Amino acid sequence: MIQRIQTLYLLIALGLMTSLFFGIYATYTPFVVLTVAVCALLLLTIFLFKARKIQIRLCIYTSLVLLGQQIWMGVAYYQNKAEDISFTVTTVFPMVSIILVILALRAIGSDEALVQSYHRLRPGKGKK
Repeated sequence: MIQRIQTLYLLIALGLMTSLFFGIYATYTPFVVLTVAVCALLLLTIFLFKARKIQIRLCIYTSLVLLGQQIWMGVAYYQNKAEDISFTVTTVFPMVSIILVILALRAIGSDEALVQSYHRLRPGKGKK
């Protein structure tokens, strides 16, 4: 499980998202709930390493949720600009996590294509 590159991408994305709990947006409850949901999706994606098709779907859902979270954080930042909310490095972590999840998605897709090519080559073991 850990030797696969997509697992490392997903673990790095999980680490970035857990670091959001220590940022400025950790005081706002909806952001914390959304971050917990993203972390749960990333953990589920990591542990479903044998079900590659489900892993691909979860990567797509996670990237969409991360994109929504990044847009929401940007809107909240611009709405609260007068209240001296500073822009920190942790604000762009969802965007970096999206890139990592997409890289993991590509690696999972190539693994699935490799497995499907092996199934075509084996006589009697593939789909009937």
